[in-house]
Amino acid sequence: MTHSELMLEALSAGDLVEAQLEFEAALKEDQPDMLMALGGQLMGAGFLEEAQTIFEKLLESFPNEGSLLISLAEIAIENDQTDEAFGYLQAIPKDDNYYVESLLVLADLYQVLGVPEVSEKKIKEAKQILPEEPVLDLALAELYFTMDRFQEAADLYLKLNQSELPEGVSVDDRIGSALSMLGEFEEALPYLEKANTEEQTDHRLFQLAITYIQLKENEKAIQLLEQLKTLNPSYEGVYLPLASCLLDEDRNPEAEAVIAEGLTQNPYSLDLYHLASDNAFRLGKIPDAEEYLRKAITLEEDKEISLIKLANLLLVDERFEESIETLSELANSSQGQVYWTLAQAHNGLEKYAEAGKYYEEAYPTLKDDPDFLKDYGLFLREEGQSEKANVLFKEYLTMEPNDLEVLDLLED
Repeated sequence: MTHSELMLEALSAGDLVEAQLEFEAALKEDQPDMLMALGGQLMGAGFLEEAQTIFEKLLESFPNEGSLLISLAEIAIENDQTDEAFGYLQAIPKDDNYYVESLLVLADLYQVLGVPEVSEKKIKEAKQILPEEPVLDLALAELYFTMDRFQEAADLYLKLNQSELPEGVSVDDRIGSALSMLGEFEEALPYLEKANTEEQTDHRLFQLAITYIQLKENEKAIQLLEQLKTLNPSYEGVYLPLASCLLDEDRNPEAEAVIAEGLTQNPYSLDLYHLASDNAFRLGKIPDAEEYLRKAITLEEDKEISLIKLANLLLVDERFEESIETLSELANSSQGQVYWTLAQAHNGLEKYAEAGKYYEEAYPTLKDDPDFLKDYGLFLREEGQSEKANVLFKEYLTMEPNDLEVLDLLED
C-alpha cells in the first residue's frame, strides 16, 4: 500500500499520530497522482491544512495545472484569504480545460463578497464557452434565487427540468420554492409535492405546509407540520405556523399545547410569546396575556411592538394609567399606534384635551386606518366637533361604505 492509502487507513482508525507519520512519508515518496487523490480526499474531509500542503507541493512540479489552482483557491476561500484565492484563479488561462470551473469559483467568491452582479457576469462568461451546459444554468438560477430575482430563477429551473441533469440532482424543490416566492402557490404545489415524495426533508415538509397555508388548506398544513414536529421537535420554525393554523381552526387546546412546546424548545421566541398572548386574550385570560407580553419585553432590545401590544391590552382592561405608563418608554416613537393608544387612554381618564392632542398626532400616520378614523370621529363628535367628525366619517366610508352606524351619524 502507498503511504497515502496508509494515512487514510490511520485516519479512519482514529490514529492521528500514525496518520501524520504516513502523511509526511507520502509527501516524500508517493507519486503525484496518489498525492492528488489524497489531497482531494483530505480536502473533502476538512483537513484543509494538509490538503493545501499537498497541492502547494504538486504546484511546484506542475505550475500551470488548473485543477491544483482551483483546489488551492477553494481552500483560500474557506480560510477567508480572498486575495490569495483571486491570485490562484486569475492564473488560469482562458484556454485551460479548467477555465470554466475557475469562473464558477470566481462567481462563488464574488457572491461571498456581496457582489452578485459580478457573479452573474462570470457565470454568463462561462455560458458563452459552454452554452448548453446544464450545470451553468443551475448556477445562474441559484444565483438569481439568492438575489430575489425569482421569475428569472423559475424560468431557468423550468428549463432545467427538461434537461439531462447530473444523477441525484432534482429541481422540483427549487421550482416550487421560486414559484411560491412569486405568489404562484397553485403552480408551486405539484412541484413541492413531487420533491417531498422523491426525498422527504424537514425543509421540504415545511415549505409544502406553508404553501398549503397560503392556499387556505389548513388541515393539510396541520398534518404536515405535525409530522415535521414529530420527526424533528427541534425544528423551531414549525411551532408558530402550526399553532396559528390550529387557532384558525378553533382547535384552541391543541394550539396552546403547541405554543407551550414551542416555548420549551425556544424560550426566546418573541413571535410565540405574542401569539400566546393574543390567544390568551381571545379566551379572556387577561392575566396570562399580560404575562406573556411582559416576558417578551424582558427578552427584547427593541421592545416597541411588545410595549404597544401591552399598552393596548391594559387599555382594554381599563387600566388607563398603566397603559400610559407603559408607553412612556416610547416617547419619541414615530408609530401612530402609540399616539392612538395614548389618546384612548387619556379619553378613558376623561382628560379630553390631552386625548385630542394625541389623536391629532396619530392622524398623519393612521389616516388610512378605518378603525382609527371611526374612533377619532366618534371622539370629536362627543367633544361637540361634529363638522370635523363628519369629515373623518366621510373618509372612513370610502373604506367601509356599509357601516350603518356611521351612515346614521352623518344623517343626523
